[in-house]
Amino acid sequence: MSRKLKPEPKLSAAKRQPPRWQQERNLTLVIWIIIPLIIALALGLVGYWGYDTYVAAWTQPIAKIGNETIGNATTGNVIKGNVTVLDMRYFVKMLRFYSLSSQGNSSSSSFPYQILQQLENDELVRQAAPGLGIQVTPDEVTAKINSDLISSAGGGGNTTGNITGNITLPQTDLGKMYQQWLNYVHLSDSEYRQVVEATLLTQKLQDQITQSIPTEGKQVHVYAIQVANEGNATEVENLLKNGEDFATVAAEYSTDNTTKQNGGDLGWLPQGILLPELDQAAFSLPAGNVSEPIVSTNGYYYVIKVAEIDNNRPIDDQYRQILASNAFNNWFTEQRNIVEIRQYLDSTKATWAMNHIS
Repeated sequence: MSRKLKPEPKLSAAKRQPPRWQQERNLTLVIWIIIPLIIALALGLVGYWGYDTYVAAWTQPIAKIGNETIGNATTGNVIKGNVTVLDMRYFVKMLRFYSLSSQGNSSSSSFPYQILQQLENDELVRQAAPGLGIQVTPDEVTAKINSDLISSAGGGGNTTGNITGNITLPQTDLGKMYQQWLNYVHLSDSEYRQVVEATLLTQKLQDQITQSIPTEGKQVHVYAIQVANEGNATEVENLLKNGEDFATVAAEYSTDNTTKQNGGDLGWLPQGILLPELDQAAFSLPAGNVSEPIVSTNGYYYVIKVAEIDNNRPIDDQYRQILASNAFNNWFTEQRNIVEIRQYLDSTKATWAMNHIS
């Protein structure tokens, strides 16, 4: 048998190493590529931190007021709405401005939220003003600023001098005082004029609402007994049903020290003055009738009597003011149900803003 010879293994040729100079060149190229990348990355991180700290933080929205679209999309009657964005920069400026007259209340944790509500209300009035026929001219804003400056000077407020009485300051003096005031509150002329404009618009809205309150109307002459719990209310009810005099029972049982000595007499009242539960009962009872016990939102129980009804009685000025104030507050409640308000303020942003008002 022939013997097979094993093939001899082939010797692999050794890999040729690049020359030293080429290795050094390659290393240099790698270094020149990596180092710029590291520098670019570092600069990017620093830039991002700077943007996030000094740019983005100041431009982030705090609130948006207004409807983006108005109308019904199904009918094609859609128009661009009026949306105002309040950013952090403006918010901090307003926090600083209102903190100067807050009399120490700016330290409260609720202060930023109170000011935000004020700014939202200002914008609600500004957006609604054209539809209400309300406007404020630049001359009115200037007149208001000058009037405040003269009052401040005469009263020895934030300006210096011994100016008193009915005076007319030269325009140059008013200009200097105004510039001092702007420096004091850290606002520009346009920013401060915007604040004054909002104040005047709100005052005109309030005047318009006050004028809409009637000077006479239906009123009821009401007596009331206030007690602390249902048991006392039932006891009072039973006494009255058994013929006890209302004024006598009120003097003995009522916990309202203001009216009990007068037999619970609240006087003549127009609708909208009493608590809602009492108001509804008072204007639904016939004259001479006594109500069942009424539990109110303030936690007390009441029994009321309508002694007289007058459908056309002059309304006292104090009650007209209360009705106007209630209508004014109700206007803002209604607007907040109509106009979309998106708030982005939280405790972290509020703290950040307060730390930057100085």
